[in-house]
Amino acid sequence: MQSTHLREHNLSLVLRSLVGIETPVSRAALAKATRLTKPTVSKLMEELIGAGLVQEGAPLTRGTGRPIVPLSPARGTLLALGLEVAADHISVLGTDLAGEVTVQRTEYLQVGAGTVAEAVETSARLIGAALEAADGVPAIGICVSVPGRISPDGGRVLSAPNLDWTDVPFVEHLTADPRVASLPVRAENDNRLAVRTELDRRPGASFLYVRGSTGVGGAVVLEGQVMPGEHGWAGEIGHTVVVRGGALCRCGRRGCLEAYVSHHALRELAGLGTDVRIEDLVDALALSSDRAEVIGTIGSALGLAVANALNVLDLSTVVLSGYLAPIAEEIAPVIRTTVEAHALAVEAGPVTIERSDALAEPSLRGAARAALEPVLASPSSWIRRLG
Repeated sequence: MQSTHLREHNLSLVLRSLVGIETPVSRAALAKATRLTKPTVSKLMEELIGAGLVQEGAPLTRGTGRPIVPLSPARGTLLALGLEVAADHISVLGTDLAGEVTVQRTEYLQVGAGTVAEAVETSARLIGAALEAADGVPAIGICVSVPGRISPDGGRVLSAPNLDWTDVPFVEHLTADPRVASLPVRAENDNRLAVRTELDRRPGASFLYVRGSTGVGGAVVLEGQVMPGEHGWAGEIGHTVVVRGGALCRCGRRGCLEAYVSHHALRELAGLGTDVRIEDLVDALALSSDRAEVIGTIGSALGLAVANALNVLDLSTVVLSGYLAPIAEEIAPVIRTTVEAHALAVEAGPVTIERSDALAEPSLRGAARAALEPVLASPSSWIRRLG
């Protein structure tokens, strides 16, 4: 029994190591990275290659030594589906083990309390279309990105203020649709999914991750690990208070950061229509107001929330994502001025404010990455299924 568990652990270890890299590696390099012996890695590779989970590249000759055979996750063998439910759109993304996009579709609609049924129908239709486009490639499952707090079992949306959702059994509704019923489905917070794409590019780093999207969310990363918190929403910077007794937030409280710099708040403040997409928000605001004023409004509120968070967490790096990433260079001086006035971190050295290195649509891509987890956690069952 112990050897079976050890084998599963080692299979998972080497497969995770391969999925997390950007370029193919040799068996020797994989052994070094995983601290397994070369014979062990070679034996595990035989199983993974035989099942079509790993593929070998053409041998590479370097000097007078034996040719190196590069290894990489197999393309086109399996399908992982990410679904993103946001205030103004629903998207589906299908990727394979190598992270290559095989299908992507988006429908724009206003998601709110009265449109849950429409959101479920749109989601099921997009998933059905993605499965059809996959042309029989086995689907692993679906991870749903939602801008809100999710129940521990990943089945219910406990609270998503910017969708006006409270205790919505979204997964239950979705899996009741025949187009989805055969697949495992789990929901996760959009920011916790988005930060996954950042971790690949910042291994072992510690930082505060702040993402502007439907709302304003974040995550706390310590030495490469996302800190969950007791209830699973550590890093919810959007609901820290920046103005006591201030503007009403959609969560029902006053003075939250989201009441000043979320998509809803900024759009409503400027009198913009609901057709303004999140990614176009800052440019649209600048058409009706001085751009420097817009940057100042966002930066000053965000700077205070960041300063408070850095004081509590003892961090010195902030990574901006979502609609905040394209304006990172403009907004950083405003944030830094506020941080330097309020954060203890500056006493230990400069606070670094950086733009996210992640690809576009990080929460959607993070959801697709999370949908791979059943294969990465238990490769043996998929080896039996595919072998």
